Amino acid sequence: MPIPTQQPLLILPPPTTSAHSVEELRWTEPPSPDDTGNLIFNSLNGFLKHQPNVLYRNGHAIVAGTVTPGTLLYHSSLRNCTGLPPSKPEWVSFDPEHSYMFGSRMYTFQVVKHLKVLYFDGSSAAKMPSGPMDTQEILTHGGLTDGGWRAETDRTRIVELCEWGKDFGLDGFLRMEFDFEMMLCDFSVGMEVVSALDLFPVRGVAGRLPDCPSESMNSLNTKFRHERQGFSTNESSESFNPSVDLYLPSDPPRRGPRGPPPTPPPGWVGSLRPEQTVLIEAIQAGNWHDLPGLTQSVQLDYTRFVTFFDPKYKSLIRARRAQKEKGAFRAGNATKIDADVMLADLREMLRTWNVTRSEGMEPRITWSLLVQTVVERYSTRLEYLLLLLSTSNDGPGAFNATQISTKARWQVLIMLSPYMPVTSIPSVGAGSNYIGSVWLDPTIRHCSNVYTSRIPSSTLTSSECLIRGSVEAVAGEICRTLGIIWLEAFDVESKREEEQVVLVMKWYSETRRLMDWLGWAGWTKFITCDPACSVHEFCTFPQWPMDTRNEDESGKLNKPYCHSRGLE
Repeated sequence: MPIPTQQPLLILPPPTTSAHSVEELRWTEPPSPDDTGNLIFNSLNGFLKHQPNVLYRNGHAIVAGTVTPGTLLYHSSLRNCTGLPPSKPEWVSFDPEHSYMFGSRMYTFQVVKHLKVLYFDGSSAAKMPSGPMDTQEILTHGGLTDGGWRAETDRTRIVELCEWGKDFGLDGFLRMEFDFEMMLCDFSVGMEVVSALDLFPVRGVAGRLPDCPSESMNSLNTKFRHERQGFSTNESSESFNPSVDLYLPSDPPRRGPRGPPPTPPPGWVGSLRPEQTVLIEAIQAGNWHDLPGLTQSVQLDYTRFVTFFDPKYKSLIRARRAQKEKGAFRAGNATKIDADVMLADLREMLRTWNVTRSEGMEPRITWSLLVQTVVERYSTRLEYLLLLLSTSNDGPGAFNATQISTKARWQVLIMLSPYMPVTSIPSVGAGSNYIGSVWLDPTIRHCSNVYTSRIPSSTLTSSECLIRGSVEAVAGEICRTLGIIWLEAFDVESKREEEQVVLVMKWYSETRRLMDWLGWAGWTKFITCDPACSVHEFCTFPQWPMDTRNEDESGKLNKPYCHSRGLE
């Protein structure tokens, strides 16, 4: 039986014969400096991942999502002898190491129903004046307020956010400092208590053990669900009243005050753990979420997200022109008009969000996987191409131009090969020179459009159209840059060495420009310590509050460094 011929999924028209076709002019031209497709793509690629959100602290996106059943959450306090979890909005962490910083009475919860949340990307819990908390300020106040980024405003912020979210059935707000945390509005909804433990105290967390009676978890859960004043097991019941439940300024801060050395419990032998290890281990817990992030615990709804990188916000285009560094872009530069438009879009998206706590979300196009595919396909390959070409920095005569140009040609061919039909061969013109770029048009079209060509716009939400456009922009610019290099690399092996030298240096600049434009947080320079760390250290990125406490520092510390484990 003959094997059937495989039919291509995408049939492209034959290339035009004009040396100055519209297609040629389109793909050989660089993107506008005001384009934001790369910024949107970068934001998407960083959702729920620690390291990208440390590198680009000033988040621009707000995304709907759910915390999935089975997820463990942690909340600690200095001294809580009620036997009950908080009765007001409070913070929970996804790692006990993070929660332990806030007190020695630790509650562990397990999510039993989908919790509806909003996610703020970036280091959105970093109390810095340079922009990490801008999107929260805009959501609650319509714009920036004087000192609204300060730590002492967080108690007011959690109440305001929870009050804002009541109309949309939101259970909390997800954000990140050096680890991920959730601002939880109601501890009686969708969770069960796993344990409530009095942990060994550490100075800076709690100076002594609280003198509290222990209770079984069944008893605690029963009390939690049925005996707490102001709450009901009915999920539709009224939540807190911000005018009543707002914490007074005299209440204890979230982090415990630095106290005297703790007293070990009776019968303890030997020393307690060094106090510096509490913060160090919390940092390491955050670093665990570099990859794959919180994607197993939180499902984001990519059909419902807004971003201030949307090109319709014209006021931010002007602001970005004045601030060239990607890490310094901030949503707070939006005008009141643009901020109001974003808030209206967000409210409409949430109004039509029909996800239930029992069923979760219906999967559609897995946009996160599509973004990840593009990054995986090109990230290390582009880095290697840059490494091959970087010898040109030593200047002409300091490298073997024939060898380097040949290897670079191979590397570009490797990346273009899956999209290059056998007809992608130029014709020879007068003087044995290859004319124009039309011969490469099919290759660039295949390369640029392969990810989205069969995703019809008519089935997409406005958020998804924005995502699709960002994927097309990034794939298109990668393929365009490779195509520009290939036009010159096709016959480089037959050129004179002095010509090869010029081309190698030119390709290096072009590759560097592309990688700077992409700005992917996974590049080796952002994740690898050089020199390598000792066994008593771990490699980490500068982050709030340990390394970057103010705006002046935020743009300077952009290299990973070796941090002590605190056990020397």
